[in-house]
Amino acid sequence: MNADLLVSNAQIVTSSDTFPGHIYVKDGQIAAITREKEAGAAREIDAAGRHILPGMVDEHVHMMDPGFTDREDWTQGTMAAARGGITTVIDHHRSEPLVYTRAILEEKTEYIRSRAVVDYGQLGGIDLDNLEHLRPMWEGGALGFKGFICELHGVPDLSEGVLLNVMREAKTFGATVMLHCESDSILNKAKEKIDADGRTDYMCISDWRNPESEYVATIDAISLAELTGCTVLVAHVSQPRLLDAIHAAKERGVQIFAESCPQYFFMDTDTLKEKGPFVKFTPVLRAPEVKEGMRTYLGRGMVDTIGTDHCPFPRALKEAGVENIHDAPFGIPGVETTVRVMLTAVSEGHLSLNQWVRICCERPARLFRLFPRKGAIQVGSDADLIIVDMEREETLRNADIVSKCKWTPFDGMKVKGAPVMTILRGNVVMEDGVVCGEAGVGKPVSRVRG
Repeated sequence: MNADLLVSNAQIVTSSDTFPGHIYVKDGQIAAITREKEAGAAREIDAAGRHILPGMVDEHVHMMDPGFTDREDWTQGTMAAARGGITTVIDHHRSEPLVYTRAILEEKTEYIRSRAVVDYGQLGGIDLDNLEHLRPMWEGGALGFKGFICELHGVPDLSEGVLLNVMREAKTFGATVMLHCESDSILNKAKEKIDADGRTDYMCISDWRNPESEYVATIDAISLAELTGCTVLVAHVSQPRLLDAIHAAKERGVQIFAESCPQYFFMDTDTLKEKGPFVKFTPVLRAPEVKEGMRTYLGRGMVDTIGTDHCPFPRALKEAGVENIHDAPFGIPGVETTVRVMLTAVSEGHLSLNQWVRICCERPARLFRLFPRKGAIQVGSDADLIIVDMEREETLRNADIVSKCKWTPFDGMKVKGAPVMTILRGNVVMEDGVVCGEAGVGKPVSRVRG
C-alpha cells in the first residue's frame, strides 16, 4: 500500500467499538484500517498506548469574523480549535454583516478560505423577514440554519409564526434548524423586576435568564418540530427536565435533538457566585443539583450532541462586569477546552469513550449532513483524527490559551485525558500542544449527498 501516512499501534475508538489497529491515509482520506500492520507509509506515527478518535465536529461556534476581530479571528480561533482537538467548526451567522443571504454566505466562505487552520462550514441566519433566502443559502452551501427565540447578541426574537414558516420551508429541502431557546417575554418581565430592584450582583443573571424561560421556549420548539416535521436541534440545553421532554418527543417520532455544553456538567451557580462575568453566558449556570442531574443524563445517552458555543470576548470587556454584572457581555471561549473537559467526563465515569465519539463527532456530523466524511473513522472518511492520552493530567490555565481572548472560564480546572496530536485530512496541525498547521490548510466543507 502506497500510503502517505500510517498511524500505528493505537486503540481505535468509534461510536460502537474500540479495537487495536493501524490507520492508513492516502490523499487526505482513510484508505485502510487493519488489525495487523501490513505496510509502511511515507510517514509513520506510532500511537502505542494511546487512543485514536475522530476529530471533534463543533457545530456551535461564533468566530464573529469578519467584523469583530477584537474578540476572535479565523486564524487564531481555528488554531485554538486545532490545539483543542477540533477538526471541523460550524460557524453561526453573527459576523458583520449578519449572514442572512446567499451572497453574504458565499462572500464569508471565501473570506475564511485563506485564514482557517481546520475545516469549516456555516449556518445561515434566520431573520424576521428572510424566509425567501433560506433555500438560496442552502443551495449556496449552508449546512443548516440558526435562530433565537429571544432577542440576544443584536439578533431578533423569532415568534412562533415566523418559526412555523421557517420550519415548513426548511423541511422541504431537509435542513436542520438550530434554536437558542429562551422565552423573550419571560426574560423581559424578569429583567424589569431586576432593574426596578437596582440589582447588579452576579446572581441576578440567574434570576433574569431563569429556567422557566428556557423551559417554555424549548417546549415551543418541540411543538413546532412536531407540527412541521422539521429536524430541530435545541442549543445548549441546561436542564434534565428538558432532556426528558426532548427524549419523549423523539419517542413519538419528532425529529428533535438536544445539544449541551461542557459548562453545564462541570459548573453551577456556585461558580457564578465566584467568577461572575467570566461565566456570564446564557442559558446561565444552574443549581448544583441540576448540574448533577445533567451528568447523570449524559451517561444515559440523553444528550445528543456537544457544542462549544465558542463566543469569546477580550478580558477587559469581561472585567467591566466585576462591579456591575450587566456591564459584561454574554459569552465564553470554548474550542480549546471542550475536548479536554469532556474527556475528563469520561475519566470520571460519566460516559464512555464510545459515547464521547457519538456526541462530539458522529451525531453533529449526521445532523448537518457531513457524515461519514466527517465524524467517523472508516475507510473513505476524511483522515480527521486526534491522538488522545487518557492518562495525561493537565491544569487548564489562562496562560496556555491560544484563542485571541487569552482566558478560559475553566482556569484552574484539573483535567484527565487530552489530545496530544490533531490530524486534519492527513496533515498534522497540532503536536504536543503546539499548533503547526498554517492558515489556509482548513477547507470549506460540503454536505454529503443522500
